Amino acid sequence: MAEHNADEYTTLDSSRILELIRPEREGSRNLSLARAVVESGRSTIRHRHHKSEEVYYILSGEGALEIGARIERVAHGDARLIPPGVEHRVTCVGPEPLVILCACSPPYSDEDTELTEAVKT
Repeated sequence: MAEHNADEYTTLDSSRILELIRPEREGSRNLSLARAVVESGRSTIRHRHHKSEEVYYILSGEGALEIGARIERVAHGDARLIPPGVEHRVTCVGPEPLVILCACSPPYSDEDTELTEAVKT
């Protein structure tokens, strides 16, 4: 596996992220690639990206993925497109963490992320 120079961090939507490809590091022009982890029983905060479209590819675990008004179960090997401007949230519904490979184009940024539900404290 290729070595990367990034630390894991928590995004605005509360998923744990390890960025694998970033324009600032690897020189990608139009995308970022990250591994996201959502712990069992947890959900990300419902949000949308105004410019970025995302592709979620499920590496492991089981989830309930909300894209707009649609909710569907996802598991290993499933891929879903999340268009720009569409609210979304994912919940880990299995006993193991939900691990997602997430591609964003243009690259993910906090500035492009709008939380659309209250943050629970």
